[in-house]
Formats: sequence, C-alpha cells, structure tokens
Amino acid sequence: MGRRSVGAAVLAAGALLSSAAADSGGLRRKRHSRRQAPDGGAAEAPSRNLAEADQPAATTGDKGDELAQRFFLPSSHKDLDDLDMRRLIMELYQDGMSVPAETPKPTPSPTAKGTTSLAPTELDCDDPATCDNRLRQQIYDITVRVGTPLSNLDDPSSPQYQATEWIVEECDLSEIDYCSESQIILNEQRYALAVMYFALGGDNWNAGANPGLVRDAPVGTWLSGRNYCEWGAQVSGAGGESYNQLLCDEFGNVLNLNLQSNNMVGRIPNELGVLVYLTSYISFFNAQSGPIPTSLGLITPLQTFDVESNNMDGDLFQPDYVGEGGLTEVVNFRASLNNFRGRIPNEIGRWTKLQNLWFADNEITGTIPAEVGNLVDMNAFLFYKNKIAGTIPPDIGNLDKLTWIDMEDNQIVGTIPEEFYSNLDLEEVIFKNNSISGSISSSVGDLSRLATFWASFNQLSGTIPTAFGNNRNLEELELQHNRLEGPIPNQFGSMESIEFLSLEHNALSGTIPAELFGSNLSGLRILYLNNNQLTGTIPENYGTSIRLKDLWLNENFLTGTLPAIAQGEFLFLEELLINNNDITGEVDNSLCLIRNDTSPGGNLGVFHADCQPPPNGGPAQIVCPCCTACFV
Repeated sequence: MGRRSVGAAVLAAGALLSSAAADSGGLRRKRHSRRQAPDGGAAEAPSRNLAEADQPAATTGDKGDELAQRFFLPSSHKDLDDLDMRRLIMELYQDGMSVPAETPKPTPSPTAKGTTSLAPTELDCDDPATCDNRLRQQIYDITVRVGTPLSNLDDPSSPQYQATEWIVEECDLSEIDYCSESQIILNEQRYALAVMYFALGGDNWNAGANPGLVRDAPVGTWLSGRNYCEWGAQVSGAGGESYNQLLCDEFGNVLNLNLQSNNMVGRIPNELGVLVYLTSYISFFNAQSGPIPTSLGLITPLQTFDVESNNMDGDLFQPDYVGEGGLTEVVNFRASLNNFRGRIPNEIGRWTKLQNLWFADNEITGTIPAEVGNLVDMNAFLFYKNKIAGTIPPDIGNLDKLTWIDMEDNQIVGTIPEEFYSNLDLEEVIFKNNSISGSISSSVGDLSRLATFWASFNQLSGTIPTAFGNNRNLEELELQHNRLEGPIPNQFGSMESIEFLSLEHNALSGTIPAELFGSNLSGLRILYLNNNQLTGTIPENYGTSIRLKDLWLNENFLTGTLPAIAQGEFLFLEELLINNNDITGEVDNSLCLIRNDTSPGGNLGVFHADCQPPPNGGPAQIVCPCCTACFV
C-alpha cells in the first residue's frame, strides 16, 4: 500500500463504514501489517470472545470484522456510532500513513519504556467503550513487550486473562483514569501487579490477600479499588523489624516490592518487567518456581533482586539481564537455595556496583571467570554447594572490599593464589570440601579481621604458617583432612579469640604446645588434634582451658600418663578421647569426679582410653575405672 494522506485515509474509512452499515455481515477492512510476536512470527490481537478461539482462521476481509468486534465494538456497545474512528483509521493504514502516532507524555519522573499505543482524545473520554479499548490495547502492547505468549490473553486460567478482566471491570465502575496522559504508565503498573497477584497465588498470601477481590478492602489489601500504592501491607519481620510490601515514589511508580515469607506459589510473571522504576524485588522464603523472567532486563534501575529459598530453576545468569544492554545498577543479587543451573558468564564483570552475589546451593557449573575481578565493590561472594570447577583466578585479589567468600562443596582445583591474601578486609573465608592443593601462604597473617578460615577436606600440603598467630580475631580454624605436616605452631597461643580449632586427619608431628591451654585462649571450646603423628606427653596445664568442651587427642603417638586436674578445672568438658596412643598408668580420680553420672559431678559423658586388656592376656595399657569406652 502506498503512502496516503490523512484525508484519503478518512475517505477510505468512511466508504468502508458506509458499506458496513448496509451489510449485515458487519465491518470489513484489510490489515496489511500485523504485530510481531516475541518469537519473530506474526501475532494477532487478543480475542475478546473466547469462543472464537476454536473457529477456522478468518480471511483477510473477515479479519477486519474480527478485530473491530473485539477491540472497537465492545459487547455492550456494538454500534457503529460507538466506533473509535481514530483508532480504526490507524489500523486500516498502519503501513501506509505517514501520520506519526501520538506518544503519551511520561510521568514527571525518569522516562520509562511505555506503551506505543495512541492516547484517546478528550472527546473519547466520555465513552466507557474507550476505557475498555484503551486498557486492552495497553495490555496487548505489554504482552508483546515482555514476551508473554499472546495466547495467554485468551486463556481464562492464565493470570494475564484474570488480571485483564479485573482491571477492565474498573471501567464500568468508573474507578480508573484511562484518559489522563500521566496515568498511562501507572495503569500499566496496576495491571502488572494484578498479574503478579494471580500468578503467585495471591488469595493464599500471608499478608495482602484478597480472596473475594473486595474493592473497598482496607489499606494493605491487594487488588482493592484503592490506589495500588496502598496495597502494600505493613509486615513485622522475624527480627522484630517491620517493612512495607509495596512502596511507591511521589509519582505513583512502584519502587520496592518486599514479599518475603508470604506463601507465594507459582512463577514470577514476565509482567514484572513492566515495573520499570523498581529498585528492589525481595521474595525469599516462598515457593516460587520456574525461571527468572528475561524481562528483568527491562528494569534498568534495579538494585536488589533476592529470590533465595524458593523452588526456581532455569539458567541463573541470562543475557537479557546480565549481557550487553542488560542491568548495570545491581547491588544485591541473591538466588541461593534454588535449582538454578548454567554458568557464571564473563559478562558478570559488567555489574561493577555489585556488593552481594549469592547463589549457593544450586546446580551452577563452569568456572569462576577472571572478570569477577572487576567487581571491586563486592562484599560477599557465596557460591557453596554447586558444581563449579577450575581454579581460583588471581583477579579475585582485586576485591579489596570483600569480607566474606564461601566456595564450600564445589570442584575447585589448583592453589590459593597469593593475590587472594590482598583482600585485607576478609572476615569469613571458606574453601572447605574442594580439591585445592599447595600450601597456605604466610600472608594469611595479614588478614587482621579474619574470624573464620575453613580449608578442610582439601589437598593442602606443607606446614601450618606460624603467621596464624597474628590473627587475633580468628574464632574458627578448620584445617582437618588435608596433607599438612610439621609441628603445631606455638604461635597459636596468640589467637586470643579462637573457639574452634580442628587439625585432625593430617600428618602433623612434634608435641602438643602448652600454649593451646594457656590463659590467652580462654574461649577455646573445641580442640581436635586426633589422627596425626603427634608425640610427647599431654601438657600438664591442659585442665586450665576453662571453657573446653571437646578434647580429641586419639590416634596419635602420645606417651606418658594422663595428668590430674585441679578442682574447678574442666567444668565444661563433655568429651575426652585419648585412645589409640601409647599413654600408660592410671587415670587420676580427679577426672572421674567430673563425670556426668557422679555427684556433684561435671559434664564429662564421653571418655575413651586404652583400658581394654589385650586379647592375648596381660594388663590393660591404662587403668581407667570411669571411662565410657575402652580400647586395646
């Protein structure tokens, strides 16, 4: 069709209407340009009459009847006099006309990705049919924009259909402003929130539920007749703090959604992408399923996305929001405890404002890309319990604000790069249960804020750095099940905050330092030194460790006798294991008096020693009248 003037279009439309008035078959028109579906194919406008869905495809001429009946002649206004002439002309000559569509002005806040639909004229605003038409056209445009299948608009069971019927009903109740240009984006957000309610089982939510869709429901009830900014319920959190489910800015744009622990069941709909002013979406501890909608990439101001502890799946890092043209303002991205898969893309380095990246306990594979080193504001990087392989990139040393990294239960190999210890703010470091080899650098002593260092169940070798003695804030040190050798550093006696020290199942040799039981380590509760090659005697001062709960010294080459303890010592001791050593003599009665079955007694309930006589006869290695288990 060639280019035509507006006058020619009007004449053609007038002729068409005259023909339609004389013909009981209804309106006929040609449509030469159809909308594109999200997959690139042609897509028709949504049907208003569900029964028509099973009818044979219409001819080109019949298509005009169908579109007019669906969108321009609502069931309550099937009269040519009510036809939206302006819209009809635009539909007739969509390809041929050179007249530009009128673009609605956005709300005074930043420009959003609004609808491309034509705003009604003032004369249209008195016609309820215009409201119906306008909303349905907006919904059609939204559906195409966010990638929802158009068929959902004709499916009564879909949240899109239910939300459409709910919001269109407001036309008859005169409760929606469909004509004000400043309200166009707001109507879209109202619809998107309604879709979320229906998609995520809103009738059963812990807060904000509106099972009867009561329009005069109180503030804090979703899908009431109120301004949607009043839908957000005020909720008291588990820690006593309160938060609002939904917060808007002064212009009515949705800024924050906090739907944590709200019994939400179902998929996050693509229509989330309509909320283009959203800065925070929090919905942890629910039963959301399915993938993260790709329309997330449309929410350019998004800073926090938290869907931890749900049943979601699919690729975690999709190019629509991680790749080129995706999100760039993300500060917190938390998706742990789901069923996500995929790899960490190199493009993750584009999220340079990221502070918290949590995707623990999923099915993520691949390696840690070097581009992680671009995330210089990163505070916490948690990806434990995945299937990530490869080495730790040296670029991770660029994260000088990193305080917490947890990569437990993966398939990481190679050594801990020296650059890693450049992150001087580190407080929690967890390498546990991988295949990391090499030695622990003495630079670990430079991490003055270090509180937790778990590197157990790896293949670490070499000696334990004496520099650990500089870590005065270290509370938990786990090095068990490695290939470490050499002595236990005396400098451990300077780790004044230590509470949990596990060195079991290595090849450590030498004697047990008396400093481990000194007054500096008054908070030590757990000490596991078993299954090594330690020699010498048990330090005489071992009873002065006043808070010690578990002391495991078994499976070594210790000699001598078990020292007696003074009154008031080992008050909290529950487990004492000295079996499978070369200790001899008789257990002093002072230890029997702290058994938990004596009076006044103590807390000792597990006491193992080599007090079993050998099978070929002869005396037991140790005489222990109060041991709970005897070994040969």
